[in-house]
Amino acid sequence: MKKISILGILAILVIVAEFTYAMIAGWVDMKNSFLEGYNSVNVHSGTPQPEYSGLFDKVYVDVRPLETTAVDSLTNRFADKSVPYQVKRIGTVIVPTVWSSIVNFFAMFAIIPFFVGIYCLIRLLVSISKREVFTSDNVARLRFFTYSFAALYGLMTLHDWLNHLEAVKQVALLGYEVVASHDTDFTSLVIIILFTEIFVAGVKIKEEQDLTI
Repeated sequence: MKKISILGILAILVIVAEFTYAMIAGWVDMKNSFLEGYNSVNVHSGTPQPEYSGLFDKVYVDVRPLETTAVDSLTNRFADKSVPYQVKRIGTVIVPTVWSSIVNFFAMFAIIPFFVGIYCLIRLLVSISKREVFTSDNVARLRFFTYSFAALYGLMTLHDWLNHLEAVKQVALLGYEVVASHDTDFTSLVIIILFTEIFVAGVKIKEEQDLTI
């Protein structure tokens, strides 16, 4: 039981840390986009910088050089030679679609159930530490945590995917083709849901066995 409690505490800390990091990174990107648009200034050459506001979303997209694009080179200081290089990924901003904004709106509200799910997970660990494992309360707690996390993750993934599709339409880079590629790992999420339902099935089997005794 002690091992489960320790692993549970570590899992909660990791989940909260990753979520906090993602929220801070998103807030910093949004703030920087707003400030760059608000304080838009001219560069030293006299060419104005592109103006955009905090209503833009920042995205990172893959790019692929066209066949007619000449390969650039840079200096390898160790070999003291010029070596070729290519740009494969860029960061830029796009105008989000209405659907993307709607999904983002719901994702903001999905944060509340997610934090309730964290609380349910803590209650689950407390219950396990008291040797109360296979109970209907623990089933409800684990399911609430799992599916609140899945809902938030799904909305955030959908928001990013919509932005990547829109980036292909809006972004143009001379000599390169913008590629719609959004890497999403659903494996871990599916495994979490699977083990949750296995736990639920285990509780039901135990309840049936208790009734037959």
